[in-house]
Amino acid sequence: MNRIKHAIVRPLSAVWITRVGKLIINFGALEFETYLWLVQLSEAPEKFPEFSKLRFTQRVEKIMGFVKSRGYSENWKVETQKCWGEALDKAKFRNRIAHSPLTFGWNKEPEEGWPDFIGIVDLQQRDSSQNALASKAEMDGAINSIVSLATKLVNLRTDWCSIRDSRHG
Repeated sequence: MNRIKHAIVRPLSAVWITRVGKLIINFGALEFETYLWLVQLSEAPEKFPEFSKLRFTQRVEKIMGFVKSRGYSENWKVETQKCWGEALDKAKFRNRIAHSPLTFGWNKEPEEGWPDFIGIVDLQQRDSSQNALASKAEMDGAINSIVSLATKLVNLRTDWCSIRDSRHG
């Protein structure tokens, strides 16, 4: 355990701070999409205050209900539900990073250069199946997959809105 150091005492933490920041900021795109999806699929912008009180998981569950009842094709419904299911998985990873103490660790002695991994001290024991360590590659993969997922969701929402508008126009 002596090779794991608190984040605050390491001058070489910048590369990890950037990764954690990118993870949080890019997940914010998924958070924002939940609100856009709810307002668009409900066609009830006056319900925004109600939607804003829901947690991410609750918003996604509500979206899934709208997708089942208001989807324009079976393929669209399947793809949309798959994407929102992935978003729920990404939320677990993001929450572990955002709400747990993080430590830095090295795979070798002496501790030189950038830390090789972050340790996630999950004191709330949210999900024991999740790894307690995150490598640079895992963090970069999570960041990239969140960006890709947000892009897919924007496109699926835009498609739905275009079909809705063409039917009402």
